[in-house]
Amino acid sequence: MTVPVIAIDNLQKHYHKAWRAQPIRALNGISLTVEPGEAFGFIGANGAGKTTAIKILMGLIQPTLGQACIFGTPVSAPAARLGLGYVPENPYLYDYLSPLEVLGMSLRLHRVRVDSIDRHCRQWLERLGLAAVAGKALRSFSKGMTQRVAIAQALCIRPRLLILDEPLSGLDPIGRRDVVDILSEYKRAGGALFLTSHVLHDVERLADRFGLIHQGSLRAV
Repeated sequence: MTVPVIAIDNLQKHYHKAWRAQPIRALNGISLTVEPGEAFGFIGANGAGKTTAIKILMGLIQPTLGQACIFGTPVSAPAARLGLGYVPENPYLYDYLSPLEVLGMSLRLHRVRVDSIDRHCRQWLERLGLAAVAGKALRSFSKGMTQRVAIAQALCIRPRLLILDEPLSGLDPIGRRDVVDILSEYKRAGGALFLTSHVLHDVERLADRFGLIHQGSLRAV
C-alpha cells in the first residue's frame, strides 16, 4: 500500500485570547491526503487557515486536535521534514549570507551528498536567474530576488516533497513564468507539491487537485 505524501486527519487549531469568551478557530477539523507525485493546490481567502495548516506540517506550531503525517511520519518528529523543501509566504533568510552559503547550508542540513556543493548550488542559482549575485550578501536583495533564493534553496536539496506558501509572491511576470516552468518540470519528474497561491491561473497550471478552505473548514476537494 502506498503511503501518502501528506495525511491530515481532523486537524484543528484554536487560539485562545484573554479578552474573548470563545477561542478563534483557525482550523476546524480538516482532513485530506496528498499522494506521491501529486500536485495539490490549497486555496482560500486571506485568513482562511492555509498558512496555519502549513505551519503545523512544518512543525512550527502544534495542533489543538487531530494529527498530520508526512510520508507516514508524524509532523512532531523532525525526521518528517528531512528532504522536504519549504518556501514560506515571507521567507526570512540570514541577510549577511550569500545565496551560495544559504544553499550550501541547506544541503548539509538535509544530508544531501553531491560531487561538488559549489557547482550544484551555482547550477540552481543559474536556473533561478541569480548566477550574477551568487556571492553577494542577501541584505542588498529585493523581495523578488530573496524569493528566488528561497525557491532555489528548496529545490537544491532534491526534495521528495515541496511545500510552498504563496511561492510566486513578489516575482515579476518573467520570474513567475520561470518558477512555474521549474515546478512543472519537478512535477513531471515525479515530485509531490503542496502549494497555496492567490493567483488561481498559476495554481491551475500546476495542480492535479484543489482543496478549498473557508473560515478554517475544508469546503470542497
